[in-house]
Amino acid sequence: MIKTNFKFLVSLLLFIFLNQISLPLIAQRQGGGFSGAYLFRENGTRPISLAGAYTAISNDPYTIFYNPAGLSSCAPVPMVYSSLSLMEFSRNYANLTYAQSIGDFGIGASISSHYAGSIIARNRTGNEFGKLSDYFFNLALGGSFATNFASFGLVVKYLNNTLQGSDVSGSGVAFDFGSKFNMMDLFTFGIVVQNIGGIIKYNTRSEKSNIPFTIRSGIAMEFPLSAEKIITFRNELGMEDTIIQPPPKYLLFSIESNYIQYEKYPNFILACEFAPFELLAFRGGITLAGNDEGKFKLLPFTTWGAGVSIKPNLKDFYNLFCIDLSLGNDFLAEKKIFYTIGIGIQF
Repeated sequence: MIKTNFKFLVSLLLFIFLNQISLPLIAQRQGGGFSGAYLFRENGTRPISLAGAYTAISNDPYTIFYNPAGLSSCAPVPMVYSSLSLMEFSRNYANLTYAQSIGDFGIGASISSHYAGSIIARNRTGNEFGKLSDYFFNLALGGSFATNFASFGLVVKYLNNTLQGSDVSGSGVAFDFGSKFNMMDLFTFGIVVQNIGGIIKYNTRSEKSNIPFTIRSGIAMEFPLSAEKIITFRNELGMEDTIIQPPPKYLLFSIESNYIQYEKYPNFILACEFAPFELLAFRGGITLAGNDEGKFKLLPFTTWGAGVSIKPNLKDFYNLFCIDLSLGNDFLAEKKIFYTIGIGIQF
């Protein structure tokens, strides 16, 4: 049995690798920049800490940014998470997310924004006439349905881009479709296509810009180091109810590949999360190989993350409360680092 499962795992990994390597043959680089580039930044403290290797994990509100199928894996009570990323040149990235499961279904919503900083605007003669600030806004609504061994989800995103200080603005929509599979209770496998049909139309000369799609696939394996946690609480009717939480002590590994349209090569990421205590977890992730300025490199350090999660015991107020801190790479920063702080509440 163990030998058979090992062969199955190797075959699945080989399929993911060949699938991602073949993608550049379908869509080679065809042009320059594109709108919606902020959509390709890692979002949420936990995914940032794991360098984005989150497609197969996807079990909290941040799943709405990675794999909508994971909404069915969220707790059956409201979960609200929020994070703020601070970067050099006054840039920031913020989000507020909600998710919960209801029977075999999962629902979620998010509001996120990206402020890209400001620049001094000059006319053709070089005279200054003000400042321009690039601001992005994203509203997402998602839902999922789960069976005994799989779940499927869809996210609809409303996108808005405004160049503050001018009359230029644009809006559009995009869709994410994802799936997540429980492979014989050995590991989870996820695959998602993001920004399907993504487009932003601007109010200048009827211009529009297509948003490249992203394909993510990965597996995650969790090794419990303690028993499941059972939480008892009173529901809206005043009756006692229980929630079975995953083991609070665990070791989690995630391997993921992702490919962005027009990039020459995919990226392969390895991440780990270790919770030696119920109130504390450590996280880290790094790109093992992938695209680096049009070349395929080993350990390109194009994406990496690290972080810690602190979970104070506030069971008299919330079923779960956590404070997350993470670091990620920022190519525009002098020290190549940006910082993110987040909180999570499960009511």
